[in-house]
Amino acid sequence: MQATVDEAHNFAMEAATPFVNQGFTVREDYWNGEVESGQQLAIKHQLFKGNEYAFWLGTANPDCELEVAVYDDKNQPVHMERKADKHSCSVRVNPPKTGTYTVVFSVKSKKERGVTWALAYGYR
Repeated sequence: MQATVDEAHNFAMEAATPFVNQGFTVREDYWNGEVESGQQLAIKHQLFKGNEYAFWLGTANPDCELEVAVYDDKNQPVHMERKADKHSCSVRVNPPKTGTYTVVFSVKSKKERGVTWALAYGYR
């Protein structure tokens, strides 16, 4: 069975459900693609002080390790809480100041060379 980016997005949205229940609004835009297993990707994103953010990384590939972290402009980690399960990983962020932050993530498969991924986010 070939994993798809749509399935990866579905797993990211499943990871978002508990956050939605806590009042987070999920943004419609998200990032996705296919990448070599273990390759680290980075996305720059504007975050605003006073908002709390969550990023959800999903994959449809089995037996993967998922990592996601958020860094400020001085390359210091700012994520607060991390959760992971079989097909997703999430971090919660409360940015100390408004600015451009870097979301760094990877999906590492124990069996497959290429993996699908989707990264979604929300705020409250």
